[in-house]
Amino acid sequence: MKIIDRYVAARFLVNFVLLGAALYVFGVSVDVVIQASRFLDAADAAVAAGRYGSRGFAFMMMVLDFHGPRIFQFFQFMLGFVSIGAMGFAVSQMHRNRELTALMASGVKLRRLAFVLLISAFFLQCLQFVNQEFILPNLAARLVRDHSGLKYDTVSQFPIPLTRDGHGTLIQARSFDPALNTATGLVAIERDEKGNALRRISAASATWNAQDKKWILKDGSYIEPLKPGDATQQKSAFSTQVDQLDSDLSPELILSRRYRLYGPMLSTRQVFELMSRGGDNQNQGVRLLTARFIGPMANLLVLAATIPFFLRREPCNMLIQSVRAAAFSIPAMIGAAIMLLVPTEGLSIPVTAAIPFALLLPFAAYRLTELRS
Repeated sequence: MKIIDRYVAARFLVNFVLLGAALYVFGVSVDVVIQASRFLDAADAAVAAGRYGSRGFAFMMMVLDFHGPRIFQFFQFMLGFVSIGAMGFAVSQMHRNRELTALMASGVKLRRLAFVLLISAFFLQCLQFVNQEFILPNLAARLVRDHSGLKYDTVSQFPIPLTRDGHGTLIQARSFDPALNTATGLVAIERDEKGNALRRISAASATWNAQDKKWILKDGSYIEPLKPGDATQQKSAFSTQVDQLDSDLSPELILSRRYRLYGPMLSTRQVFELMSRGGDNQNQGVRLLTARFIGPMANLLVLAATIPFFLRREPCNMLIQSVRAAAFSIPAMIGAAIMLLVPTEGLSIPVTAAIPFALLLPFAAYRLTELRS
């Protein structure tokens, strides 16, 4: 039985790698064709800067630099779909070679094969956890780049709109450079609990100090508003020098608010730091955590419910079974993702996340128990 188990698991994993690689290469090829002009512009800039000797080699390196790290993002988001496809191909190959007939004739139940497939998929989910915690957080700033940032190692600069931090301070900046964690033309308005302005801070630039969790200001100064009873108007024009700004608006939080895909690429530790800042960050962090732990279980349950479409005792048309499996699994996966990531009016985040799990668990158990072997 161990030999059979290893054979089924190896066939599933090989099909997973082949199918995932085919889909990834196809997506990269389409993107390179559509965005060829931007890749060529980036290659010309790299050659002009002396980084590469030829335009062709620079073009290939630009494609590799942009799409290479995205293989980890592809694995994270497409694991469930590719696992179902790999399972379908693996079982279809065993049907075609009459291997299932030989296994059943020797007394092996089909549920045993389903169990091996689920264990193999669980192994991939463990790899997804490692990818989520240790790889994606280090690549997050590069993965949110668009094609306009091909010339840079990280996402290109962008302005920070008026944003409220956890202390109620309103912060904006003319531009923010994620590569240097530096904001240019920063303006901050500190407020009291009622929302009244206490002072206005401005600086030519501000650099984030990750150790002290503060913004270090260059040419920083603040102005306090007039208070009732002030006899002179000169106080409103008087500025005092200041060299730092206490705020929990970190570069990670700025990027997560600007790019929706940045949040899911944070590690669990970073998500808890995000939640500690309170406000909307609390809800965003809870949603990320529920999706992180409920999502893999939903993937396994959809896979378990899809296995009986292919793992059948009698010969059947695998094309028809593939269509039926796709008609069930694709809406189920998309529906579960929507319930996990999209806010639902009137329902708390944990309740919303538990709905797909509560629906899929009994259905997957019923499908496996009804498996004729």
